[in-house]
Amino acid sequence: MSAAGRIVWGGLTMGPGTQYAIADMPDLDDMPEIRSSDVDRGQAHGTWTGADYTGARIITLSVLLRGQDPADLGRLVTALRAAVQPCAEPQQLQFVDRGVMVWAKPRRRSIPYDAATLLSSTTAHLMFYCADPLVYSLTQHSLSTTAYAPASGRSYPRTYPWVYGTGGTAGTLQCVNAGGTPTYPLLRIDGPTVNPTVQLTETGAVLVLNATLGVGEFALIDTSTRAVLHMGTIPRRDWITGIPRWPVMQPGTNTLVYRASPYGDGTQPTYLTVTWRDATL
Repeated sequence: MSAAGRIVWGGLTMGPGTQYAIADMPDLDDMPEIRSSDVDRGQAHGTWTGADYTGARIITLSVLLRGQDPADLGRLVTALRAAVQPCAEPQQLQFVDRGVMVWAKPRRRSIPYDAATLLSSTTAHLMFYCADPLVYSLTQHSLSTTAYAPASGRSYPRTYPWVYGTGGTAGTLQCVNAGGTPTYPLLRIDGPTVNPTVQLTETGAVLVLNATLGVGEFALIDTSTRAVLHMGTIPRRDWITGIPRWPVMQPGTNTLVYRASPYGDGTQPTYLTVTWRDATL
């Protein structure tokens, strides 16, 4: 458990050093409510228990607005109302001093009338809904590699001195998830490439795309939503061959290997870029 510190939403900073004091909020170390799949045993005590998952994370904030005078308080209320508006997609609710964030949508904003204090201060109550309950690092990590290049082998016919091929170059990335919960990386494959493959060594998860990407083309793979987007916008989930095993990064070090068949004469490199945040539940 630690102090909330500064909180940023919609460009508005609240907390220490501002006129928006955080009076109360649940700790981010709290676990959201569990979604169980337990089923009562027929004609017996107890239940058949299944896998447990968490539901959405609900964050409620009590914010003390401290104005210098009624006009200043009115300015603070107006700024808070402008920042806390309904939104179509989740946005970052940042806990700056803790170095973490959640993806949230505001679901409640209450600024009650208090005749005793309204001349200079009032307390607002905010509720944020996090469909994704994970708490992520503010820092977003990113690593890139070219595809694995196999060894060229020995030249024939043999002549003296013998000429041996070069060793293979591994298209390998060591990605560290410093959180305590699996996190879902975003994969970007830049062409030119043919039938690219991404494997997570520690879990054996493999994704194989039956696709050819030319020069300047790329595919985005979101392992959270399981979307495959050509040029970042065109759905191409049909490119995935077989039964996909999504490379979800576990806590600790994750080894991602990128392979692809040569495109054209094979002289132009293809790249895999992995982007992720540390995650904790």
